[in-house]
This record gives sequence, C-alpha cells and structure tokens, in this order.
Amino acid sequence: MADKDLQQLRAVIREAVRATRLKDRDLERRLGIGHGNLHRVLDGQLDLRVRHLIALADLLSVPPGDLLEAGCPDAVSRAKHRLNDWIGQKNSKPAEPTAASLTLDQLKELIQSAVREEIEQQTAEAKRSRRSRR
Repeated sequence: MADKDLQQLRAVIREAVRATRLKDRDLERRLGIGHGNLHRVLDGQLDLRVRHLIALADLLSVPPGDLLEAGCPDAVSRAKHRLNDWIGQKNSKPAEPTAASLTLDQLKELIQSAVREEIEQQTAEAKRSRRSRR
C-alpha cells in the first residue's frame, strides 16, 4: 500500500474514532491496543494492523472493507480484479454499495449512526443490569 493510501486510511480512521465519542482507554481496550498507543497508531508512529481495522469496523458495525475503500480509494481504483474473480468464486447476488461510493459526509453519517446504535444498546444493557441487581 502506498504511503498516500495509508495516510488517507489513517485520516478516515481518525474520523471514525472521533465519531465514536468513546474515551481513548475504552477504544484502546476494544481495539487491542496498549494504553496510550491509539494516537501513535493514528499518527503513523506505530503500525496500523488488520486486527485494528477489523475491531474498529466491528465496533462501528460496518464491513472492514468499507474502511479500506473509504481510506484507500486510489488503491481500490488501481485494483484490476475483485478477490472473487481472482480465486474463481462467483458471487450470486449483486454487490452492495461500498464506502468508496459514499461521500465523506455520508460515511460520517453512517459511522455516527452506527455509534449511536451501539451507545443505545449499551445504555439499555446497563439499565437491564441495574434492574436485575435490585
């Protein structure tokens, strides 16, 4: 991956992290990153790993490929083949729209919506937990 693509990917991930409105410690724990290392990963001082992308996508309830496509549009356009074409599998259903086809504002709204849903779920679980302790 070219440095430009990696910089763009980090910028998209920074926006996604900001949109979660979670504390750095919570994000670091969920992403499997040591305390204090989140911003070092986002600034490029530490390697951004696939497991970080997968964990963040899971947290946001978006496909990991959407983060890659939003962050690396040039790399996606340079690709000659889709993976299924390369390995010989045929997809029976049409492909869903990807993050690369969304504007930055649409992607931000998608991320914010996913974060709102996650927060609502956690709030509901916390309320149920408090009720069961009574």
